[in-house]
Amino acid sequence: MIQYINVTQPYNWAMVRAFLLRRAIAGVETCSALSYARFFDERPFYPDAVASPPLSLNPTETLPSSWFCATYEPEQARFKIELHLHDMRCRDAVLANIIRVLDAQQEMPVINDALRNAGFAAEEITQGIRLPATWSPFEALIRAIVGQQISVTGAVNILNNWVGQQANTDKLLRHFPTPDAIAQYGTSSLPMPKARQQTLNAAGTFAQNNALSDVDSVQSLLALKGIGPWTVNYVLMRGLSAPDVFLHNDLVVKNQLKRFAINPENASPWQSYVCIQLWEHANT
Repeated sequence: MIQYINVTQPYNWAMVRAFLLRRAIAGVETCSALSYARFFDERPFYPDAVASPPLSLNPTETLPSSWFCATYEPEQARFKIELHLHDMRCRDAVLANIIRVLDAQQEMPVINDALRNAGFAAEEITQGIRLPATWSPFEALIRAIVGQQISVTGAVNILNNWVGQQANTDKLLRHFPTPDAIAQYGTSSLPMPKARQQTLNAAGTFAQNNALSDVDSVQSLLALKGIGPWTVNYVLMRGLSAPDVFLHNDLVVKNQLKRFAINPENASPWQSYVCIQLWEHANT
């Protein structure tokens, strides 16, 4: 199935692509010059929010991963979406999530005004700045835990050897692991401190009974040992695309605040984009 989604302009595909490419898990995601594709579990997107089998599938069968590819067409200011689903009931919800991940329809005059209110000069604002996201709050949570105290590259290497290897082994189930799978996974084989291994299992168990679908449910993660404010704020920003999150205790953000005479609170309710802008300056 082919669908198209309009993209508000200007749109900085280069920065969105850089975020997705740097974090892509082999076997789950691919990112080319103008496209982003991934496998995913479509069941959380069914209208009743219950992981019931699709209409075409026997209840005893395993549901293979679904897949999409979003190709940016800059001249048409749109993404072409190639979408492979088992059940059309989830189409609209899946498309909405793709739009969220790509931050394709943000109103840029609003964001530019917020950044100026924070104190950025016009020449300090990245044109078409966006807030690229992860596929789900749970995936953002697992990525954040794995990435604690190591580089993005180091975290992706661990995920490639763990999640990516499983995806390449089982050609039917190539999506990011479910909470059930991570709750039961033998994390002792992962190259990280034992406490962090246990936090991964605890996060899977927590998400089995909590949808992580709103700010309150994500904030409740603070009750888990090994999860602090930075992790929760990261999940809010990248997993829920919450627009008004500022990571005050992020090391890169702290360093960039020494360079720019800004007040992030003046950008509210768009402080997440202040964070993104500071990270962009750190990368240039």
